[in-house]
Amino acid sequence: MESLLKWAVLNTATANEDAPHDATRPAPQKLDPAVIDAILGKPASVQMTECMEAVEHPSTPSNARIIALDDLEMLVENIDNASNVEPLGLWPRLGALYTDKDAGVRSGALWVSATALQHNPRAQGAFSKHGLLASVLRVLEADEAAGVRAKALLCVSAFIRANAAGLAEFIALDGLALLKRALESAVEQGLAALAQKLLFLLGAVVDEALDENTPEELRPAARLPAAIADLGFIDIAANAMLRFANDNDAAAAVFGRAAAFLVSLSGTGEGKKAVCASTLLCQAVDHARASDTIADPADVQALDDVFNQ
Repeated sequence: MESLLKWAVLNTATANEDAPHDATRPAPQKLDPAVIDAILGKPASVQMTECMEAVEHPSTPSNARIIALDDLEMLVENIDNASNVEPLGLWPRLGALYTDKDAGVRSGALWVSATALQHNPRAQGAFSKHGLLASVLRVLEADEAAGVRAKALLCVSAFIRANAAGLAEFIALDGLALLKRALESAVEQGLAALAQKLLFLLGAVVDEALDENTPEELRPAARLPAAIADLGFIDIAANAMLRFANDNDAAAAVFGRAAAFLVSLSGTGEGKKAVCASTLLCQAVDHARASDTIADPADVQALDDVFNQ
């Protein structure tokens, strides 16, 4: 630190100050880059690259790999750093980690990707260019770890929301059918948290499709809500309500997410007709109405309003 202060004085003093005059003044001293890094910190691009190298190095322990991904995720919270994932060549390297043998690494890589994609058209374009959505969808459907599947869903959400091109790519890859299978599986396996996340994404996509305030270039096709209804999501949502009705920790949350999705779907004539025609949904609402613990009364009322309008 003392050498740094001397350098600052020698290189900023004016002729009227106590610095040596030109005749005797030594040449400016160049600081060791290591000293600059120690004081100011390494550039974010260097830190990002070093994080990835640590994850990829065969001798790095599992916990250190996960910590390196956590550090990388914090770095890409900055949108400029997220945009630099592509120039640094990190997207293909992240994609390779989606199938790593370590579930914590798979989860971490997907989390980094989701954070980088959030509201970032440049990152979304690069992600698409490398064909990574197909890789993430395979993880969402087939990974044995529910936590990894949840991170894959987060990644999908970050890519398709407010991104019409990304949603079109998702649909072209049969993404809606995959979401249907993922929701059915989550309900069947009793994975309440994952079921809630899937229902939330479905509701959010429907809301975007029907939101006239959303710029047209960012809005999903108006036909999307009807397509979702046609695929049978209404009965799957109703089944989720019934499946978790006896789970005191999850019943109200799952019911609320399902109700919000179904109310959104009722925003079109076709959607409302399909919601009101579901016998299974009527059973789920009747069951909730008869109990004080299955659902928030406001959620039950919201669906009653759809039925009665």
